[in-house]
Amino acid sequence: GKVKCLIMAPNLEASTAEGGLDDCVDDLIETARECEVPVVFALSRNRMGKALGKNIRMSIVALLSAEGVHQQFREVLKITDDLRRQWVLRHLSQVTSEDAEEARKRAEEKAVRDAERRIAKEKMETERREEEERKRLEAKALKQEEKARRAAERQVQIEKRRAEKAQRLAEEQAKKEGAEGEGSLEKRGFPNQAAKEERDKKNKEMEKKMEEERQRMLEERRRLEEEMERKQAEALAALGSDSDSDGSEDLPMGFNSALF
Repeated sequence: GKVKCLIMAPNLEASTAEGGLDDCVDDLIETARECEVPVVFALSRNRMGKALGKNIRMSIVALLSAEGVHQQFREVLKITDDLRRQWVLRHLSQVTSEDAEEARKRAEEKAVRDAERRIAKEKMETERREEEERKRLEAKALKQEEKARRAAERQVQIEKRRAEKAQRLAEEQAKKEGAEGEGSLEKRGFPNQAAKEERDKKNKEMEKKMEEERQRMLEERRRLEEEMERKQAEALAALGSDSDSDGSEDLPMGFNSALF
């Protein structure tokens, strides 16, 4: 929609091969007609290059803007239409029946080639759109899987920190209760053997409770580590990791804890 006019050199080299220069020029002319863009055949390849200040041959030039030369541009289009009409009338007067039959055959062959090219182009465009859609869906799925994996890792870390915090609080509470028990026994000032035995008994019970609490915390930590490893394995499996590769071997117990 940006091109205002196409200027083509009339002395283009002939190339009748499939997909050659003739087919490209025909496609350009057909596209220009569909978009209502005028096509002007003028100058030559050498003159067109010199007109643009380039020391090269140029076959086709696309005019993007006629700013400042609108009057001249309209005159060029008017002259082009008049000359094209004269050329058509002159050739029609010279056409014989054989020429007409040959022209009809060429037109039919060209129509077949154009239809085949159009079908191939539509097929390529459909395949391109399907490929882009497939890539977009794959990227979206990978993004969702990565997001789920990160969420699972964050959840495991949160649970691990909660378990460690609960363990610290339990140990501090046990130490506090033990200190309060010792202080209360000392305040009572029982110098006899019964008081000492009672204090030792309570200390042993306190130590037993602390040991049980530590064992429970260790089991909880081991359970959280196993849960974290399981979730990581599920996330890796969702990402399509190869379970037969060397990187999928089970980590030793306590590896994640030592790593954190």
